[in-house]
Amino acid sequence: MPKKKTEEQEVQADELMDQLTIAMQAPQESNLVDVRMQMLSLAKDILERNAALQWEQDKTKGLTITVEEIIEEAKKLLSFILEE
Repeated sequence: MPKKKTEEQEVQADELMDQLTIAMQAPQESNLVDVRMQMLSLAKDILERNAALQWEQDKTKGLTITVEEIIEEAKKLLSFILEE
């Protein structure tokens, strides 16, 4: 015969469901951060390669890339990826 749930067991079950819901949401937020970090890394690599190519072509420009440029390029990449 199955046992009836006590009030305490129901409260524990509700708490476990709340914890599970929070745990399931955390990876989604973490994934967004991971994707954004990857976009920053990719944008930095692209800008560095472009700057190196420019330097190879005219030998007068220095290899200067600002943080703002990296962030702007990463935003462009991210918006392209998330575009529907």
